[in-house]
Amino acid sequence: MAVSYNSAIFLIVSLLSISFTLTIVKADLVSDVCSKAQKPALCLSALNADPRSKGANLEGLATISIDISQKNAQTVRDLVNTLLKQGTDPKLKTRYDSCLENYNDAVDDLGELPGFLKSKDYLGLNVHASAAFDGPTTCDDNFSETPPAEAPQLKDASDKLQGLIDIILVISNLLKG
Repeated sequence: MAVSYNSAIFLIVSLLSISFTLTIVKADLVSDVCSKAQKPALCLSALNADPRSKGANLEGLATISIDISQKNAQTVRDLVNTLLKQGTDPKLKTRYDSCLENYNDAVDDLGELPGFLKSKDYLGLNVHASAAFDGPTTCDDNFSETPPAEAPQLKDASDKLQGLIDIILVISNLLKG
């Protein structure tokens, strides 16, 4: 009887140790991904804010990053649309119109990512995430050479979206091996 009691205790302690180790490994996965991101603090904040990241593998973190990026891209697109409607300067309106097209493309590209992830086409995931990244970058470039300047709230939103999409790029590179 003593042998089975000791065996049961050993089994329970072993299972708890494995569970604890797996939890640490998952937490380390978020840290590992975010350490490779352009904006590690944004990455940690975004991933840790989503309860699905606890216990997620790389594909789970990719899903979370895609979801966050899609919502953010739609929000920035709405901001551009508002700036376009409120604009009075013809140069600004032209630039915002171009930006609206850039963000529409980014939203479309991000919308395709879940299919690439589901089919385990990590190269396609990377290519289309890169294309989505180009949307805010191209919009920013519209303002780089001559006045009028980009609205500060758009520049900040663009920088954040680029940081979020970069998380997808980091994860897709890790998934590609």
